[in-house]
Amino acid sequence: MKSRRMLRFKSMISILICAVLALGLSSGVACGMELGPTGLSLSGEAEQTVNWFLTEGELSLGITRYKLSLDQDLRRAGAGIDGHAHVSVKGWYNHKASEGKWLELDEAYADIYHDLFDLRLGQQLVSWGTAYGFNPTSYVNPLPSMATLTQGGLTELTGLPVPAVYVSAYPSWKHMSADVGMVLVLNPRLQGVPLPEEYHAEILGGIGYGVQAGLQAPGAAEALAGAMLPLLPPEMSGIPGIEVQLAESIRNAEVRLTSPEFSAKPPNSFTDRLELAGRAGMNFGMWDLYLSGFRGWEDTPVLWVETVPSMEVVPAVPIPQLDVYMDIYPKAAYRKATALGAAASGTWGPYTFWGEGSYTWPDKVKELDAEGNIAMSTNDPYLRAVVGADRMFGSASEYYVMGQYMYNGSGSLLSPYRMPGEKAKAGHYLAAVGRATIHDDHQIELMNICNLRDKSGLIVPRYTYKVNPMLSAWIGTTFLLGEEATEFGNLSISKSVFAGAKVVW
Repeated sequence: MKSRRMLRFKSMISILICAVLALGLSSGVACGMELGPTGLSLSGEAEQTVNWFLTEGELSLGITRYKLSLDQDLRRAGAGIDGHAHVSVKGWYNHKASEGKWLELDEAYADIYHDLFDLRLGQQLVSWGTAYGFNPTSYVNPLPSMATLTQGGLTELTGLPVPAVYVSAYPSWKHMSADVGMVLVLNPRLQGVPLPEEYHAEILGGIGYGVQAGLQAPGAAEALAGAMLPLLPPEMSGIPGIEVQLAESIRNAEVRLTSPEFSAKPPNSFTDRLELAGRAGMNFGMWDLYLSGFRGWEDTPVLWVETVPSMEVVPAVPIPQLDVYMDIYPKAAYRKATALGAAASGTWGPYTFWGEGSYTWPDKVKELDAEGNIAMSTNDPYLRAVVGADRMFGSASEYYVMGQYMYNGSGSLLSPYRMPGEKAKAGHYLAAVGRATIHDDHQIELMNICNLRDKSGLIVPRYTYKVNPMLSAWIGTTFLLGEEATEFGNLSISKSVFAGAKVVW
């Protein structure tokens, strides 16, 4: 039954692909079609990718994506208020992994416009920040896990919508105006542990090996034996040489894993799940300046491992046998954090400049600093910052270049964790984008990001052909730079060429 349902599902996707390509090739279809007398507008997009895996010499379908949106002016619909309603749904299917979501809610909100303020209610994206892609002051919408990235995925990262109430106001006095916004998030989208399942086993296996190696260090077994000696039955604690026997049993201890993965429980109560963010900004000539703050949950849980020794006494003559075990408990917990940030952007001649940063104080999790625990997260506060610039060239602005520097005080840009025993090091990155548009229909783009600390990075060249205003097609690849042990060199992105087509209506 399952294989028959899967075949039917793939057949539906194939029909969908053909339908949207035919729609895109039809020049008579308008973008944003109106349905009915109230001005209800339907729009959407559909995308299909194909991958050619160079090592295996295999051609396969990549990912099918689609999105449908409905927009309605509330006054035209007879609601009697000035406002706008938006609902969008989306779906995707990964053909190689045979997994996906046929239908899920994307955004669903209502805008209400007032003389003094604007109000947005519902599941929404709140786009704060001034930088390109990496926005330290965009607190509200979490980014999807880097573990789910596919070819070229870093060029299309967008936040995940959250249910929220967003109030914005634009007070003005004399010749000055301000932009003030407050967001109350009703249910944050906590992302779980952003590591592939196989990494859990590798990490915990490595910790188990490290525990065994640590017990062989000079004096380690003897120190633990001294701590465990009071746990022995009274009739055994006085046996001559029992502490030496216990130390030897500790050196030969069996390491037992109590769980194959890290797992964190989200907060239960409604009031505890609430998040609050605020931003205030002003314009100073050619520059915009924003100050912001946030109190809420970190998107991913903190991780640590607890090692608990235990022993069993096996009756034997003349001396009972001692079996010692080191039980490993993987632990994970979500925590709240407080952040303050600032962002600025402005123009000077043909150039646009931007900069933003935030400083975060996470709530302390005492287990991360407990003696004997192996922590993969830290209680230390951290700074994130980015500065960059871009400009356009050519008589029709057909050439575009961008460059920016990114600083991540919490460590890696791809993972919030550090390996056991690894010292936390700030991440320093450079990103660049170059784009050329030829005759309005052809676009060549080159995206690069580089880790300055370990000299790793990736380069994504891509060519796009715009068939008509609705249909575009592209081809590209990803080059990984750096040794296998480096941040980007270790990415599980197969050597392949990706191509795709997208229809927007």
